[in-house]
Amino acid sequence: MELFTALIAVFVFIIFVLIIAAVVRYAVDSSKTSRRLDLLMKEVRELRAEVRRFQHTKGQDSQHIIDEKV
Repeated sequence: MELFTALIAVFVFIIFVLIIAAVVRYAVDSSKTSRRLDLLMKEVRELRAEVRRFQHTKGQDSQHIIDEKV
């Protein structure tokens, strides 16, 4: 009988932890901060790509100029 009670207690505890995890996950996913962070990360990726393109084109242009120093 004690084993059955312990199993029920463990089962209830696991369900309780899963509910808390779901609530926290929903709160993080729906927050404005999370959306802003996603937007910021997207902008950083775009800026990195733009810098790479700029450096690539700058490298191509400098091949035609002798002794160009940056």
